[in-house]
Amino acid sequence: MKTITKQYKLIVFLCISILTISCETDVTDDITIAESTPKLVINGGLERNITSPLATQQIRLTTTINFLSNEPNPPVTDATVSITDGTETWVFSHQGDGYYANAMMPMLDKTYTITIEWNGEAYEGADPLNEAPTFTNFYTEFEEETIFFTGGYFIKFDSQDPADIENYYYYRVVKDGEYFIIPDAGNSFNLITSDEFFDGQMRSGVTLNREITFEPGELATGQQLGISEEYFDYLFELFTQTGSSGGFGGNPPPATIRSNVINLTTPSNRAVGYFYSVDVEEGSVVVEE
Repeated sequence: MKTITKQYKLIVFLCISILTISCETDVTDDITIAESTPKLVINGGLERNITSPLATQQIRLTTTINFLSNEPNPPVTDATVSITDGTETWVFSHQGDGYYANAMMPMLDKTYTITIEWNGEAYEGADPLNEAPTFTNFYTEFEEETIFFTGGYFIKFDSQDPADIENYYYYRVVKDGEYFIIPDAGNSFNLITSDEFFDGQMRSGVTLNREITFEPGELATGQQLGISEEYFDYLFELFTQTGSSGGFGGNPPPATIRSNVINLTTPSNRAVGYFYSVDVEEGSVVVEE
């Protein structure tokens, strides 16, 4: 549940537009914004992880809230959720607080389609599950501090990229039991990548995240996710807007990022968020001096 919660907070922050204020005087009480019809917010997807298999696959559904509200997004508890690969269909049951789950095991080279029925409308989105190359070496390495990066132990890996196949990757680091992402404009280049410039090559000494360091004795866990081109494009916009807003200061709120989940009943009432299918290559190592 930590995985989906962490990503949920990031996506809601970017896609639903949290207000940021740089002036010293609080004037929000003087601002009136017309109420709009709440939109469905989807966060989560399917993850194939043969190293640390998930007990259940989870999707969280909430709704958007008023622009100036400080309240959490209300969970959707009365939706009907199912996922199919075109041959078999799995019904996801509500577990509480907007989380829907099923113990299905996603498979490679399948395209999974989610269908959500809620509030008298039907939503649908799809994403293919592409294989992630294995780590041929997974380790940590100490680097001195520079004017650009903090010094410390960084997660690194070696991996063979498959030749003549368009591959897209997303890197995640687990620290203290949670996926850790620092808002930074550079994430759109550092945490996701395509193999456009290294197709079929052996990649050596790849740093998973240059902003997350570890200390001797800590358990360092890193993941390379095989993702679709569409999810890559979504994450690129997501991370770009993370950097442009910074989370603080007087920048304008981020623009809503287009979801892959469409409303079949009322196309103009599109959902927010993204439904993904990913393959996870995972490695862990205890940091040694």
